[in-house]
Order: sequence, then structure tokens, then C-alpha cells
Amino acid sequence: MKNIPKKFALYLNGFNALSIEGAAVLKELQDRGLMPQRIYACGVGALFANDYAALDGKFESRVLYRFAHLSKTLKFFSNTGNSLFSKLASTYKLATAVTSKKVKSIVKEKFMLTKLENTSKPQIDLRYSAVNLYNASEVLISSKEWRAGLKASMSIVPVFVPADYRGQKLVSTAIVTGVPGFSTLENEKLIKIFVNTTPRIRKKLPERTWEIMLKADYLRTMSLIDNFSKKFNMVLDFSDFGEDISNFSTDSWIYAKKIARKKIDDVFMML
Repeated sequence: MKNIPKKFALYLNGFNALSIEGAAVLKELQDRGLMPQRIYACGVGALFANDYAALDGKFESRVLYRFAHLSKTLKFFSNTGNSLFSKLASTYKLATAVTSKKVKSIVKEKFMLTKLENTSKPQIDLRYSAVNLYNASEVLISSKEWRAGLKASMSIVPVFVPADYRGQKLVSTAIVTGVPGFSTLENEKLIKIFVNTTPRIRKKLPERTWEIMLKADYLRTMSLIDNFSKKFNMVLDFSDFGEDISNFSTDSWIYAKKIARKKIDDVFMML
């Protein structure tokens, strides 16, 4: 496609396992022989970006490996309700019920991901995005420190504790602004493409105090994502896509690639 830019920066977020569509975008770009000059990533998006940036021909197999383990984790609490918010609320309860044997099993699954099994050092410019808890500034960790970068960019509390990095306490940008690399938007000279995979909350309204507080934080992040989105040259928005892959099957990956292909065609044609 002649309209696809040759040099661009990709901004990829990822709130949870429903962010598989971000990996689908990377796979579609790979199939088209297109490579971002630079990637900014946070949350699960950072994990998929890291797998992609290894450039060793194993990206899709790694995605399926991640998806399988993330699916096991989320299936545990997916029956608590049909709405996405009920799943988020269940995540919170699981993360805080530290005495539960089932929670320990969940943590073990997540630790399997953070151990970086089947992962290699990035071979392109990948910048892991996190936020300093002390002053709310963005911290971008280069691919030279990819292990520390992955840990910090995936520190989604309360599931994970804040990461220690050079005397700073860092949390994932996914739960703050939702936009990795938000501090670079004014100065980044490349064409900026934002892949938003943070799902929107629908249906069930919160009732308990802690549920209301959790949703308020989430809505604030969604508002920031909407505001920052205006600063990008292109946006691939998958925020309403999560409900379509709630069964966490291999078919979801095939479907995600199909949707990613269509969105890339539609958005790039507007250049």
C-alpha cells in the first residue's frame, strides 16, 4: 500500500489480556514488511512489543504462548459477571485476598509471564513507559535495560507492586494516562501512530465504595487517553473490541488479526 508511512513511531498500550489486538497490529505490520522506527509501550503491550522487537521469527508463537497463560488467569474470574467492570472488580478482590490459595495460583501464573520465559533482547528502539509515583512524571526505559523496562511498564497495581528503578517507585503508564510515551508527543518528529487497546467499561454500575473509586480511576484514565489521542497522526482504536474475545480462544487471535488488518487499511488510507 503506497499510503503506508515508511518511518513512524508506534505507541502501544495494554491494560490486560484483552489487549491481544495490539499484538495483532504488530503481526500485521510484520507481514507487510513494515517496522516502526521506534516503539513506546506499556502494560501487556510492552510484553508483546518486546516479543516483536526480538526479530527472531518467533513472534507469533510467543504471542500464543502469552495468550494461553493470560487466558488461564482470566478464566478464573471471568464467570463473576458478563461486564468488563465485574472482571476488573474481581481482579481487585483476587489481588487483595492474599491468604487465598487460589490467589497464590494466580500470582504464580503472572510470575510465569514476568520471568520473561521464551523472551529475547529487543533488536530495535523499544522504550518501556512507566510513571514515577513521587512526581507523576513519565520514565522511559530503553531497550538496553529491557528486563527492568518490562517489569516497570507492566507494574499494574494492585496486581503487581510498584517497581524499583534507580531510586524511583514506578507503576505502569497503562493505569495512569493509558498512553505510553505521552511526554514525547510534542517533540517526536516521526509520524505518530497510537494503538489503543484499553477496553471501555460498560453495563454494570458499581455499588460499593471501593468499586466506585476503582471505576473513577479507570474513567479518568479513559478521559486522558481520549485527550492524548488528538495529538497523534493516526489512531488504531480497539477500545470496544474486548467483548468480542471474551472466550480467550485461539479463534480470538485469528479474529484479532482480521480486525487489525482492516483497521490498518482504513486508517492508513487517510494519510
